[in-house]
Amino acid sequence: MSVVKARAFRKVFISPEKLEERKSQNANLISIIETLFNEFNVRENPFTVSFTDIDRVVLLLTGKKRDPFLEEGLVLKEEFVGKTAINQSMKLGHTVVLRGEEHTLHALKDWYCAAAPIRDLKGKIIGSIGISTTEENFPDYAHGIVSSLARAIENENNLRIALEEVEVSRKYLEIISEASKDGVLCLDANGKILYINEAGTRILKIDREKAIGRHVTDIVDFTPVILNVFKTHKGYVDKEFIIESPSRGLLHFIKTAVVVRDKDGNFSGVVDFFREINRVRNFVTSYIGAEAKFTFDDIIGENPRIKEAIKIAKIAARSNSSVLITGETGTGKEMFAQAIHFESDRSNGPFVAINCGAIPRDLAESEFFGYEPGAFTGASKKGRPGKFELADGGTLFLDEIEELPLSLQAKLLRTLQDKVVTRVGGTKSLKVDVRIITASNRDLVDLVNRGDFRKDLYYRLNIIHIEIPPLRERKDDIPLLVSHFIHKYNVSLGKNIKKADKSFLKPLVQYDFPGNVRELENIVERAVNIAETPVLTAEHLPPYVLNTHSRNEPVKTFDEIRKELLEETLKSTNFNISETARRLHISRPTVYKLLKKYGLKK
Repeated sequence: MSVVKARAFRKVFISPEKLEERKSQNANLISIIETLFNEFNVRENPFTVSFTDIDRVVLLLTGKKRDPFLEEGLVLKEEFVGKTAINQSMKLGHTVVLRGEEHTLHALKDWYCAAAPIRDLKGKIIGSIGISTTEENFPDYAHGIVSSLARAIENENNLRIALEEVEVSRKYLEIISEASKDGVLCLDANGKILYINEAGTRILKIDREKAIGRHVTDIVDFTPVILNVFKTHKGYVDKEFIIESPSRGLLHFIKTAVVVRDKDGNFSGVVDFFREINRVRNFVTSYIGAEAKFTFDDIIGENPRIKEAIKIAKIAARSNSSVLITGETGTGKEMFAQAIHFESDRSNGPFVAINCGAIPRDLAESEFFGYEPGAFTGASKKGRPGKFELADGGTLFLDEIEELPLSLQAKLLRTLQDKVVTRVGGTKSLKVDVRIITASNRDLVDLVNRGDFRKDLYYRLNIIHIEIPPLRERKDDIPLLVSHFIHKYNVSLGKNIKKADKSFLKPLVQYDFPGNVRELENIVERAVNIAETPVLTAEHLPPYVLNTHSRNEPVKTFDEIRKELLEETLKSTNFNISETARRLHISRPTVYKLLKKYGLKK
């Protein structure tokens, strides 16, 4: 091949700043090459070793004898310097050897060069490694040398990248596991501990440094349930375990075990995730809305009797004793219970409410105390905690306590005394820390005298007694309550009612409210819904309120009023049971009970 004169080409360089930038971007490769050729230089081999990036920019020159043409920052594109081994190796994708006259440039006619492409993990060419020297020093095996050098650089570079990725992955996994409040325990095929996170050491009360490398049975004073997975090679998800620990008593966990297998499918270990039952309970109670929403600020009234009830309730909030709240239906007994919980030391714990009259009698015990798997026909295979367990650390509100069966009253009394529960079908006693607030709209003393309610349970529940007066005995609070409910339903219904005039308030003050505050709230909600003016007047009241305040008409019984209110609400909701229950602030079972009682049908 004829040599083209040098004047047809030119040397093109990138700026020093760009050169440093490119060197920084390829720092790993440059470091590897320098390390590989450190000993190479000491032996004074007569080669120039060059590293050129994918854009044909020379980034590194090393070696005893320097190629007079090559310089760092030089751009070896073919349009600038013609054909070279370096650009040909990247162009063709394999090792290239060029001897003297085979170069395009006249300046390279005395130089022999060999170059091989360097690839990344995906096989993409990222640069070229080259050696160049004079004819007399160029070895016959130059092709093999440069190919081997390229492979060695690739392997080292890929290894570093892989190690960095592993390290990054390890850090991510570590951050995730350490951030978790659940315990994470990794075991090898022999049950030895490979890793345990901080939460795991806290839950098990062990030293992490001493635990790593030891068998799982050596770190706790009970037989680890995870050993069953080593026998069966089968994991599980969210399984409940109650474990006896000689030093710590009963340990209650929810656990998930994941079996680890190698590439051939052989058992190689287990990852054990475990959380304390309190965290699970807190999540469940939070998820189902088991928390107090009302405070004492939500209880509206200036009447001396309601203020006295609030005063006693605030005293109860500072105590841990049982509270009995009595009052007619609709007076706000649960609101008082929530306010007591909200201002107590248990406010961060759950508030679990249960209506004793709405539970089928044959399921009442399991509802209160939970049950073990298969305890009775239809029971969940996983078992289920009862309301006492869900309320652990908080408050359990038992409404309509008079409806509790006598057989269950005895077990409730024992639970209050011993502070432990035993699930239906179970044998282990679980400690519970629960504050009990009960409510009734009946005369419990009369029920005790008739033998329908246990005397010992009554005295156990009636430590602090709060009696809420009916609305008819504090009618001076009606204007305050009406104003409060107008504001409430303006917000929820998107209305802009300014006030209620005398024609609206006077019939309400004369009305005896058998449904109490709840009934008044329903009346105001109805009025705000139908009002097309900014002021509520008598025309926005239901007919029965206007009619029944007349002294010439017989006063309707509570049952009659309740039936009328239920009928009206059912009609306005098109017999939607859930919406009816919501508007009347009663449970769906209670609605069905009243439908049956009054013979109401759609």
